[in-house]
Order: sequence, then structure tokens, then C-alpha cells
Amino acid sequence: RVASQTWLKLGLTATACMMPFAISAQEEEEDLLELEAFEIEVRESSRAENVLNFESLSTTLPGTSTERILDRVPGVNVVSRDPFGFYEFGNDVRVRAFSIEDIGVTFDGVPIGNSSPRYGTPIGRISDGENLAEVIVSQGAGDVTTPAYQALGGSLQFFTKDPSEEAGATLSVTYGDFDQLRVFGKVEFGEIYPGLTGYISASQFEFSPRGLVGLAKGLQRRIETKLKYDLPNGNGTIKFAYTYNDRDDYDTLGLDWQEYEGLETGALPDVYAGDTSAEVFTEFGYREYTPFEFPQLGSFDYGDLSDRARNYGPPTYIDPSIGPGEGVNANYYNLWRNGRMDHLYRFIVDYDFTDEISLNFVPYYQHKQNYGLFGRSNSFATSQVQRAYAVDPDRTDIYGVPYVDSAGNALQADGTLATTLTSITLNGVEYDYYSDQAIAAPGSTPGNFTPGIPGRTGRDEEFGGYRYGATASLTWETDNNKLIVGGWYEYDRHITERPNYNLQNGGSVVGWFEYDQFNFLNYSRYLEQYAYQGWIQNTYTAFDGDLDIIAGIKALRLERNADGFLTINEWLANTPTVRSTEYEDMFLPQFGLLYRLNENINLFFNYSENLAVPDAGTITTAGDTFDQAILAPEYSENFDFGIRADYGDIAFNVQAFYLQYTDRILASAVPIDSANAGAAGNSVFQNVGGVDSWGIEGAIDWTTPIEGLNLSASFAIQETTFQEDLFDGYRGSTALNPDGSLPTAPSVIPGFRVGDFVEGEGYEIFEDIEGNDLGNTPFLTVNVDADYTYDAWTFSLGGKYHDDVYVNTLNTQPLDDYFVFEGAISYTGKEGTALEGWKASLNIYNIFDEQIWLARSYTDDTGQVLADRGRQISATITASF
Repeated sequence: RVASQTWLKLGLTATACMMPFAISAQEEEEDLLELEAFEIEVRESSRAENVLNFESLSTTLPGTSTERILDRVPGVNVVSRDPFGFYEFGNDVRVRAFSIEDIGVTFDGVPIGNSSPRYGTPIGRISDGENLAEVIVSQGAGDVTTPAYQALGGSLQFFTKDPSEEAGATLSVTYGDFDQLRVFGKVEFGEIYPGLTGYISASQFEFSPRGLVGLAKGLQRRIETKLKYDLPNGNGTIKFAYTYNDRDDYDTLGLDWQEYEGLETGALPDVYAGDTSAEVFTEFGYREYTPFEFPQLGSFDYGDLSDRARNYGPPTYIDPSIGPGEGVNANYYNLWRNGRMDHLYRFIVDYDFTDEISLNFVPYYQHKQNYGLFGRSNSFATSQVQRAYAVDPDRTDIYGVPYVDSAGNALQADGTLATTLTSITLNGVEYDYYSDQAIAAPGSTPGNFTPGIPGRTGRDEEFGGYRYGATASLTWETDNNKLIVGGWYEYDRHITERPNYNLQNGGSVVGWFEYDQFNFLNYSRYLEQYAYQGWIQNTYTAFDGDLDIIAGIKALRLERNADGFLTINEWLANTPTVRSTEYEDMFLPQFGLLYRLNENINLFFNYSENLAVPDAGTITTAGDTFDQAILAPEYSENFDFGIRADYGDIAFNVQAFYLQYTDRILASAVPIDSANAGAAGNSVFQNVGGVDSWGIEGAIDWTTPIEGLNLSASFAIQETTFQEDLFDGYRGSTALNPDGSLPTAPSVIPGFRVGDFVEGEGYEIFEDIEGNDLGNTPFLTVNVDADYTYDAWTFSLGGKYHDDVYVNTLNTQPLDDYFVFEGAISYTGKEGTALEGWKASLNIYNIFDEQIWLARSYTDDTGQVLADRGRQISATITASF
């Protein structure tokens, strides 16, 4: 790690030099939000925390998702498919050793519950940056009062702005590269009624995804409103907020590691010999790959790989010589789409019964309506329909029918007898069918064949549902104690149905769905989930207010039920499944110390135990691999300690951590050529051991002696390693040699090892990963930001250093470290002039257009990589009235 060591020295040296000049929180909130990226103050917390103020991030591209912006926080790393973090399935948000799906996330006190793009709600869906006040990032452990059932690590608490007491309006328009267009408007109602204020905002964001410039656009529309009522007696507030989100995006592609290595080096290692696409890419390099020139490539490999893969997106080529519904036509971009529509309603009630006793109550309701499209070939759909009729010849739910002659003999499309006898086994019963038998449209007769699956097909998945619940916390403060008692309840109903249909115009590659021509059902899954959580925490203050001792526990229980056809095979056999799981832990403790060394400095320590229940997809996993008894929840133990200081114009925090992560759950995807391929959520899950992590983080802000110049920086050092090898099954002979000796051990690829011989099974095979680094987890990251204001002008420059990472658990596939810089220039019209209320700004991401390779996935023996999009320039005009 030459690069890591070099930058570690530079990072620590810079930190040591800048500590005497770190920045404080300003007395006026307006100055704070304008000048600082991080609010660093002597906070009353025993945990590692940073507060990110959204309005201060002047270099951020307009329309950037909240997940993408978190990349500025020490200990948080974000990989996205585009500069905005728009494509949800392409966002990898990691807080220390954990993904955001293992972090407790709340929004105005509402628990997000699950950040999965399928089963949950990524935080980027539900608020525009203009309406966010701040996010409190607890990198190590969220408070025990954080409502979450998948929180191994810290917490992310997002808070929206309250309405202004002054009426006004804002309109902002942004235009930029890749057809970026964003419009944001907001109206502040002012004081509608004594004590009642409110606002409403609306936005639309669109841009062309990679590979689809001039063909298609990702689109998001959002409406937000918030009302606040201050109770006449001054004892509290009642807030109501509503968010409407409607978004559509297109799936994007990554390169398999061997394809990337072949393209980059022009020489493919022997271990990848036989990989057709890797060999082709090695020979021909970065260019457009079309089915006209490279028929041997798989349908996922065609596309525009020019400009070092920055244009690589869904296949967009149509090759009529292959035939409708086959090859690349099965994956035409128009059916690589996803849509999400959300309605989130919430009340936030804060009420003081007395000076000592107060209540926080947050009831909420969310409705979700989503879709996901994907193209499937004629041959795949035909195979499923043939199997369905083999199991039940009297089915009436399928559009096409088996093609037979007057005697009932199976026929091919040309009228000749079908000859390829095949079988399928379901629930221990074998069913025979002819795989070359044609599927005919209703009304076809021998000698007058009309295809029942005429060409390409597609699946139109509809999923979503609703959830409702409430959190409540009662706080009782006395001279030396602050006691918090509370709880959370949520009911979540998730519905997922994935039917496959013929497409219009005879299965045209650009046709839409023939909804009256049903072929088969991937699955129909109906999930119910009940979450129960309670907590109690007390803060005892001693030594004349210098020491806080914080102790608390939380209890968690989650019940999950699933029913329906969970896989294609269950639909074929007409045997729906009912499953139930329960996870609970009634004692998850947290203990912390906060010592105020003086009025400027405090020291903190925190220990917590955390639990994450298995993902909702584990209950619907494909085949017979589901077994709650052998799939345990994931656990973590977190230790945090550090220092915070505030000296007026300078402030900083430095914190260290150590965590142990046990019973890690690994999801292995179903192969693309299996019956359940293309069905997200069909995976095999297993607990695969532990991960240990330690590190040091820090953030610094400095209001320099140079008028108008403000600097901030952060760094994170992290080492995260696997604690044991991963069992990968058995290989080789299953029995001893005739003379009683062991059979010859099988050869394995580099990174694996052979274990003991088990008679009847073969040799144990392990991924040799003990001591290896966790994928996509850099040892060192550094962020630096500078803002300089002169007269009506503001100049901003920011940069991030991201250390090298691995994209596989074997640590044989490294990606280089990189720098990326962003900047902004803005002009604000002066008060009393004709330009008062107007602002113009120019934002640039990746100023120097550096080629950056990002880890797209990082599991098992191989992973995928993704090229960054390149320089992105956006211009914005804002008018305030």
C-alpha cells in the first residue's frame, strides 16, 4: 500500500498543522449555513457525530441526491453510477464497515426502516436538498432511541427546514451536461394564522443516463409541503409534512473485472482464458460493440465502450438478422426501466407537560407504488410455458396453447412432429414434455399455425404496498438526570407480482406489453412485517456538570410473513408457499461517557451492541434453501472514543473506533440462466463469519484571518478485515480410493484453498479470505473544501482523495486510488440594486476530467467495475421574491 502510506502521512501531517486553526460554529445561523460544511461544536453526545449542513455545500451539483452528498462526511464513502447519485441500484453508500442498509436512517423522526431500492425507501427519494436543514451522522452507533431493525453501525438523521414566518417565493433553473435540466420552485406562505406557518415546493429533474444520450432520460418529480403550528400556550409545536415522489430511471451496466482488465491492459491473464467477452475486449479495446460485428458476445456485453467505458449503458442496438426476441433484442434499453412513486405523510408533535417532562410523538403513513421492466427472449418464455403445460395440461391462464395435431401429437412450428423429449421435476414428481413443441395462438389449427409467443417478451413487475407506524419518546429531566423512555411500532405490507407478457407488433423489440397475452409468472409475493422496539436511556450528570454517564438498552422484535408463489417453480406446480420468521433481542445495551474538560473541549466514549435482522428478501429466497433456523441475525459491537474542541474561529473533532461484526450474511445471486434468473431477490443466503474494523476520523473547520476565506477538511483511516475463510462447498471425488487412501485433491483457482476430505461429499473448498480487506473500503480518504467570498462573488473549491480498493473478497482485483475535484462560482445580486434577489452560479464536478474507476460490486472471487461519467458542468439561475 505505497499510495496509502504516502497519503496517510500527508493526511496526518495536514491534520496536525491545521488543528490549531480549526473553526467553530458561528453565533448567527445564517453565517453557519453559508460558511460551513460541517457544524463542529461541543455537542452533548457521547458518540462520534458530524452534522452536515446542506446549504453550505456550494460545490454540489444541483439535483444531487442526499445519499451522494454524504460522501463529504468522514467515515462515509459513496459510489454512484452518475454524478448525481440518481440511479438507486447503482448507489453504494458505506458508513465505516457497513452499507446504508445496515444503518439506522430517519427522516424528520420517521424511521426509514429499510434503504433497499426494492423493499424500502432510499433517502434520496423523499426530499430536495433545498428543503433539508441538516443531517446528523453518527458513524459508530445510533442512539438507543433510534427506531431501526437493520442498524449494525451508526445512524443518519435527516431533518427538513421549518417554514419561514415571512412570505416569499424561490424559483431556480439548472441546465448542464448530459441533457441535465432541473427546475425547483418554492412558496413560503408566511404566517397564515397566528402561530401557523407553511410552505410548498415542487421540482423536476431530468438527464440522459450513460449510453442513452439522445434516446432516453431519467426523470424525477417531487412535491413537498410542511405546516408548523406553535401552540398558543408556548408548550410545544405540531408539524405536518407530506412528500410526493415520482421517478423513472434506466438500468446501467458495469464491466466484469476480467473485461475491464482486458480493456485496460490489452493482455488477459490465463485465469480468464475462455471468457468470450473478455477475450474480444482485449483484442479490440474501447469501441462500440454491436451484434452486427460481434455475434459471439452475450446480450449484456453489447453497447458503447468508447471513451474508456464512460458511455457504457444498456444495449440499444436492434439486429433484425438475429430475429425478434433473441440475443441483444431481449435486452433493448426501453425495457431496462424502473419507476418509483411514494407518498409519505407524517406528524411531528413536541409537547412540554411541565418544565421537566416532554413528549415527542411521530405518527406516519407511506404508500408505495413501483414498477420494474425487463426484456426476456422468446426461447425463455416458450420454455416456461411448455413446463407449465407439462405439469397441468388443463391450464387456462396462459394465452398460448401447445401446438398439436388432430390426434394430440406435439408439433413443431412447421407442422412436423416434435422429437426432443425433456422433463422437469417438481416436488419430487417428474413431468415430461417436448422442448421443441411450438406454442400456438388460440384458434390455430394443424397446418394453420400462428405463434402464441411471436417474438420478444417482457416482464412488467408491479410492487409496493404501504406501511404505517409511530414513534414516541417521553423525556423527564431533573437536576442530575435525563430519562428517556419510548418505543416504536410499524406494520409494513409489501406486494410484488412479476408476470411476463408478449409484446406488441409480433414481439417487436420496440413494442409495448400485450397485457391480454400472459405467458408465465416469475412470482407473486405478499409480505407482512411487524416491528416492535422499546428503549430506555438515562443520562446522569456528575462532578458539577463536568461528566455525563449515559446508559441505555433497547429491545427489538420483528415478525415477518410471506405467502404466494415465491418462485416460478411454485407457480408451475400451483403450490403457493406460506412462511414466517421471527427475530428478537430483548437486551441491546449502550454505555457512554461525556467529559467536559473545559468550556471548549469535551472527551467522549461509547460502547454499543447492535442487531440487524436479515433482509426481507431472505424469506422469499429461491428454491428450498430457506431455513430460518440456520440464518441468524447479524450483530456488531462498536467502541468509539474521541475529542471535540471549539475555540471561536477554530474547531475540530478526532475520533477512533473499533468494531466487531459477526454472522455476516452473504447473498449469492441465482445464475442468469436458471428458471429464476432476472428475478431480483432470488438469492441463496448464508451466515459467513465476522469482520473486524478499526480506524481514526477527523473533521476541521477554520475561519481564516483572511477576510472571506473559510477552509474545512476531513479525513478517515480505516482497516476492515475478514476474520475467517468462507466455505465454498465440496469438490472432487466423494469416496476413498479402493485401497483406502484419499483421492487426489481437486485443483482450485488462486485465492481458494482445499480443506479436509469428507467421505460422501468430497474435499472442502474455502475462499482463502481470512485477513483480507473488505471490498470497496478504502484505507484512507481525505476531503478538503475552501470558500472565498469577495463582494458579491463566492468561489468554492473542493477535492477528495479516495484510496485504492479491492472489488472482490479474494483481494486479487484492485482498483487504483484517485483524486476528484469540484468547484463553483456564484454571483449574488446586491441589496438595493436591480439584481437584488437574483443569483447565478456555475458548478463543475470532476474539474480536471480525471478517469476514475469505481467498484460496482465486491463479493466472492470476482466483481464488477464502473467508469465515472466524466466532467459535469451545470449552470443555475435562482430568483427569490
